[in-house]
Amino acid sequence: MSRNRLVIFFLLLACLFAQGAESERTFRSNTGQEIRATFLGLADETVTLLRADGKSFDVPMDKLSEEDQNYVREMDQRFIIEAKALNEAAGREIVTGEEFTKIKALSLAKALGLPAESNSVHGRSWRLYAAYAKDYKLFGAMPYSVALYSDSDRNLDNISIVYANKGDFGSTAGFAEEHFNNGDEPVPEASLQEAMDQDEKTITDALSSVLGEPVVQKYGEGDARRSVSRWDWNGYAFLLSKEDLEYVSLFIVSKEMADNGGKSTKISDAELKQSLLEGMEREENGDVLIYEIPMVDQGPKGYCVPATIERALRTMGMSADMYLLAMIGESKSNGGTSTELLLENLKSDVSRKGRRTKIEEHDSVKIRDIKHYIDQGIPILWQLCSTDKYNDIANLNTVNRTIVDDPVKKEATQAKLDKKISDISELPKPDDDYHLCMIIGYNELTREIAVSDSWGREYERRWVPVEVADWASLGQFFMILP
Repeated sequence: MSRNRLVIFFLLLACLFAQGAESERTFRSNTGQEIRATFLGLADETVTLLRADGKSFDVPMDKLSEEDQNYVREMDQRFIIEAKALNEAAGREIVTGEEFTKIKALSLAKALGLPAESNSVHGRSWRLYAAYAKDYKLFGAMPYSVALYSDSDRNLDNISIVYANKGDFGSTAGFAEEHFNNGDEPVPEASLQEAMDQDEKTITDALSSVLGEPVVQKYGEGDARRSVSRWDWNGYAFLLSKEDLEYVSLFIVSKEMADNGGKSTKISDAELKQSLLEGMEREENGDVLIYEIPMVDQGPKGYCVPATIERALRTMGMSADMYLLAMIGESKSNGGTSTELLLENLKSDVSRKGRRTKIEEHDSVKIRDIKHYIDQGIPILWQLCSTDKYNDIANLNTVNRTIVDDPVKKEATQAKLDKKISDISELPKPDDDYHLCMIIGYNELTREIAVSDSWGREYERRWVPVEVADWASLGQFFMILP
């Protein structure tokens, strides 16, 4: 399509939106019953309507009056045209003609080219660090992180797109263990702010060209509450926010969630405690493990604290985002966040949801201290020095556990492992490569603990000998409790 024709096309669409593509009307059944509602979508001859109280419901097409059936088909065709225009503005298939709550998260993740990140009872997630993908843009700008979340039914819950931000912008860190090996110099604030201003303008222009001018509202809870520019379409709400020298974010949620200001539902203590217990298992070999913890990949930046705390909050039934947590925790542009400060700043938000935070000092890592929390299904946030020697042993010990049918290889690997453990026992405790991860399990018989790092699915579970964990430990455990 030529530029002139595209401009005319978008102008015509703007007229359609101005006429109220999602306006409320009185629908009548073929028996004369009436209800005020807004049309949201048509799929397989089933009409989805939205009542004024924010509740959506389905009606078979043949149950509506002939006039309303004609209206529904006209609106359905309009949504198809509008979806095409939005996808052209986005540069990717980010919407369909379906209503927001009916979209299968996996299908949309595939359409957006997002790798799988997490799969738990809390839902699934997919994430792409687009700076490492070729020519990846959304709404005209390159996002540093694109994350898509499902609900527990595997339908779309939200999409979080983060553009220029202090964690990713200019970072020279690597992924996973490699991010300790590269020095991150702080990015000049003027450069970051300029990139953020440009991204905000580009995204605003792209969305406004199709959906018209946005409205401004407040969104989020507690310290995460911020002003957003909002565009609505077919049950979607596009929420663009910019926090100077922090991030530019486009959050895509349901219209109902946006109308509610992003307030999440509080889960009762009894329900949460039962869910935590159901998320753990005891194996015949003595392993006690918490399985149902969402993964968050911090990517190539020093966001282990925000990412790990996001995982803990979501395990406790609270919504969270590591970029917002980095702002609340005053993370530095080159990484580095005080766990104590972030948890202190979150204390009131956590309390409002009926949860509490706890910090424990430990002179040494002991199974009995870990067991107390793991047996309740509660993960422990653990501060340590994640040095090369520590990671080398954690990786080798985890591999050694998988060798079951090759006694010769098992013996050789164990001998190598014993030598590495003996070597570090002669070294002083480390004092670099500070890191926060989760302790998610233990084995009293083998004297090992299971740890989970915010480095993606490959690091979801590693087994570390207690003496090695004690050598690397910084002596603090943090918990978010029911």
